[in-house]
Amino acid sequence: MWYVIQTTTGKEEELVALIRRMLPASLYSRCFFMKRQLMKRLGGEWLEVTETLFPAYVFLETIQEKEVFYRLKRIPEFTKLLGDGEGAFIPLEAEEEAFFKKLCGGGPGDLVRNTTVYLDRDREIRRLEGPLEQFRERIKQINLRKRYVILDATLCGREKTALLGIRLEKDP
Repeated sequence: MWYVIQTTTGKEEELVALIRRMLPASLYSRCFFMKRQLMKRLGGEWLEVTETLFPAYVFLETIQEKEVFYRLKRIPEFTKLLGDGEGAFIPLEAEEEAFFKKLCGGGPGDLVRNTTVYLDRDREIRRLEGPLEQFRERIKQINLRKRYVILDATLCGREKTALLGIRLEKDP
């Protein structure tokens, strides 16, 4: 099960390293923060860059949540463990976890890759190839010129949006 820890924006990598040092590996399977690929235009060229998908959120996969919870409470570097507001450390819903796993390609990865967009003559989307292929109905907004989409997502029962990268079939 995936649990979410909230930290300071930009400190995700530090917190992951700290948890890996402070918690025995036997208590958890993975500790990570999600990243996304984006296309950025720099100097007239499209470059693929990687950024944090959900700034300030670190994910921890464990089945020993009570022991992990008490050990994490001793680490002052993060803001809070996301839970029910009454001190309980609760996991992501199964549907939320499955959604994020599919976005990351179904494997153990934590990177949401760019989706290739194929357009017809009228510049309408003909086909998607990549992580967004199975979530087309969740796309709220698409910006072909800047190469991104805004997707509806739920994280810990709260509605969020995620900005994800796309590339056009003609992009290098």
